[in-house]
Amino acid sequence: MNAKTELLLYHLLWTTELLFRPTFRNLNQSFEGWAYKSGFLSQIHRLEAEGFLEANRSALKKNRFVRLTEAGRIAALGGRDPEQAWSAFWDGKWRLFLFDIPVEEQALRKRIHRALVACGCGCLQGSVWISPHVQAGAGHFFAERGEDCSHLMMLEADSRGSQVDAQMVQSAWNFHRINKCYQQHIEILERLPSPDQYSPRTLLDWSKLENQAWLDAVHRDPLLPGSLLPADYLGAKAWKKRRAVLPQAMRMAANRQGKQ
Repeated sequence: MNAKTELLLYHLLWTTELLFRPTFRNLNQSFEGWAYKSGFLSQIHRLEAEGFLEANRSALKKNRFVRLTEAGRIAALGGRDPEQAWSAFWDGKWRLFLFDIPVEEQALRKRIHRALVACGCGCLQGSVWISPHVQAGAGHFFAERGEDCSHLMMLEADSRGSQVDAQMVQSAWNFHRINKCYQQHIEILERLPSPDQYSPRTLLDWSKLENQAWLDAVHRDPLLPGSLLPADYLGAKAWKKRRAVLPQAMRMAANRQGKQ
């Protein structure tokens, strides 16, 4: 998904009533003007066809309304719902993904690395990657992307206790970097323009920064089940603050429209 489409879904996320219960929004209101000027209206039909948006037309006013589907909401959040991921049940088994590819085949190694990262796997050491989820390494994931998974082998290993699990998590994922990204995101959330000191341009510029900072963090984050998260993990803090701040931005945009 390209950056322009991600930005469109993001704005639909926080302009269609909170992040979690998307409602129909009239495209003839302020969003239409923003979308038209930004060159997004041409993408609305395509996103409907792809299942990210659904439309409804008022029989009386002939107005067109749109809202995000569940697939669109997840895409706007960065590909996964953090709360669902953190609350997911873990069966106490690690999935180990091993591959043996000659060093000379760097292109293939890089493709497998990218696929494993996209699955949320972490590199434990060399060619050994781990994940707490069985679906993270499912062969269909690679097949859908045209990847050859014949070089990849999956094993299951039982947890050896919380201390060992914590060591594996710290070794496989760079939570120092992940937390740094979340901290930067939190700082941007705290820079939301005040109601008496903002303009449509400053709000739009802030929203672009906020969205990019969130995606930078969440795309690096494996979103592990809560029982496996480090004690100093900042993802939940950033998410809670985001849930509070984005509705404020939405209300500011709505109030501005009402005064025009």
